[in-house]
Amino acid sequence: MYLFFADIILFFHFILVFFITILFFIVPIGYKFEWNWVSSIKVRVIHFFLMLLITIETFFEITCPLTYFENTLRGNLHSASFVGKLVSQLIYWNLPNIFFTVIYFVCLIWTLIMWKIYPPRSISHV
Repeated sequence: MYLFFADIILFFHFILVFFITILFFIVPIGYKFEWNWVSSIKVRVIHFFLMLLITIETFFEITCPLTYFENTLRGNLHSASFVGKLVSQLIYWNLPNIFFTVIYFVCLIWTLIMWKIYPPRSISHV
């Protein structure tokens, strides 16, 4: 039963990674095609907050709470399910911490640049 909840956390983690990553590309495209939701202040604040949180966690070498809970539920074992293994391979890379620190910092800077180039609009415009 614990593995089931661990897989749910892993899936939720994947959704967050997908959301954060896709917005780096969707915001400029959405502005070009005038998609209102990409300029939503709510969406943009959530995106910025998550990117900031990830950058801080990585800089201070803090384990992501989702990773911690998933590993705890698994007893520090990797997922035995096919989907769990696939999702784990997509979001957990075996690279040095400095790689992630630099990448996340660059992404955080890009998030701030997008606020300047493609500013979010008030909720009344969405």
